[in-house]
Amino acid sequence: MNAPAVVPPKLSPRPRRTVWSAVMWGLALAGGGLLFVVDPAQHALYPACWFYATTGLRCPGCGGLRATHQLLHGHLAAAWALNPLAVLLMPLFAWFGVDAVLTLVRGRGLPKSTPRPAVIWLGAAGLLAFGILRNLPGP
Repeated sequence: MNAPAVVPPKLSPRPRRTVWSAVMWGLALAGGGLLFVVDPAQHALYPACWFYATTGLRCPGCGGLRATHQLLHGHLAAAWALNPLAVLLMPLFAWFGVDAVLTLVRGRGLPKSTPRPAVIWLGAAGLLAFGILRNLPGP
């Protein structure tokens, strides 16, 4: 007589998502802690911008790590001088972070709405305009 096959229990999606979220938050906190301690302007630990390295032009994100480091230390003016777009987008990044924490803790995040295509196109045009304007020669 054959013994019944032993089927391992399947993890429900909730614990798997919780473990994945915990790992991602751990990595994000470790990265934020590293960015707080190690100044990107003083150390070559962080990757260089490939766009700047190949073209000599600053992309919309250039200076974002240095600006975030300055924001973590409370230096708003220094952060603004490095990358004003990064400073302006910090509330949006905070919104995503709060949403992720609420989803992890209570299973549902903040109320969501899908942005209209016009908003997405305006955002893309704003990124492009910022990238062009920051590379124009100054006075």
